[in-house]
Amino acid sequence: MLDRAMRAAMRLPGALLDGVDGEIRVAAGGRPDAVYPQVRDTARHPESRLALEEGLHHACDPAGVLAWQHRGRTAFAIGGLNAAPEGRDALLRAFVDQAEAAGVVRQLAFPVRREELAAVVARGFQPVQVGVESILDVEDWTLRGGARADLRQMVNRARARGVAVEEVSAASHRPELEALYAAWLASRRPSWRMKLLVGSPSFDAPFDRRYLVARTPDRIEAFCTLLPSAPGLWGLDVMCRRPNAVPGSMERLLAAAADRLRDEGAHTLSLGANPMAGVPVGGSHPVLQGIFRLLYDSPWGDRVFGFRRLHHFKRKLRPREEPLWFAARPHLGVVSLYRGCRMWGLY
Repeated sequence: MLDRAMRAAMRLPGALLDGVDGEIRVAAGGRPDAVYPQVRDTARHPESRLALEEGLHHACDPAGVLAWQHRGRTAFAIGGLNAAPEGRDALLRAFVDQAEAAGVVRQLAFPVRREELAAVVARGFQPVQVGVESILDVEDWTLRGGARADLRQMVNRARARGVAVEEVSAASHRPELEALYAAWLASRRPSWRMKLLVGSPSFDAPFDRRYLVARTPDRIEAFCTLLPSAPGLWGLDVMCRRPNAVPGSMERLLAAAADRLRDEGAHTLSLGANPMAGVPVGGSHPVLQGIFRLLYDSPWGDRVFGFRRLHHFKRKLRPREEPLWFAARPHLGVVSLYRGCRMWGLY
């Protein structure tokens, strides 16, 4: 009840902002299958596959594809800046020009990585660090040793209960995967989906997405999807499990995914973004970063958003962490962060 009341309160300013912005007409988004070849060929980060979600707009340049969604007069670029260093400015320019031509007056982007900051700032965006990315170096991945003792215990617990991991096709297991995904969503907070941060299972159009399941003889306990990127680089996207799954099923699944990728010769598995985690004290925007630290550290912030629990779960695998930035143009402030969080689907 408290979570619902807090979310309702956080929506109130959004209704006012929507009224101020008004509605604008933006042509329908592009077809994912039309941009898939270029997304596949220019991918620099695993979240590039978010550009293949339904209902997005696509700013296309020979350097790459930048997908974006809009609400009112705000456009949010998602899926990262997937272009080689020499093509980043052109791709950002294509996004800004396309959004402004549609009547958008402000542009947001997340995630922005350290090596992309210069191009983002040069194009007029103002960045602020708002989280970290968990990265697993799978070349030397192992469950042995004290660092992963807790993870190993959970994996062994699931294994003792008969949980095994296999890779499946979406087509052959679709009814069971859809039912599991629906049950998982129903167990989450109202409207929880982390839109623009995590993709969908994409059963209708998997493209080159991979599906791994943790199962007992009777049923699938959990599944995850893996997204390919540059050679040797993969990303973890959807993670879901039954509300009453065998304990340790997800740990068993992720450890097996790391085993599989290591054996295939991959070097990196991104476990995804952790908004609000690792934000520095007294950074370049102390007020904004203070808000993020408060939301991450406080019990009520964790109850509403759940980012701290997700971050702590990923830390069981002992990944390294790299900073991620949120960027806004033409101005960065509390309102632009609020707009971005609304479009993430957090409230």
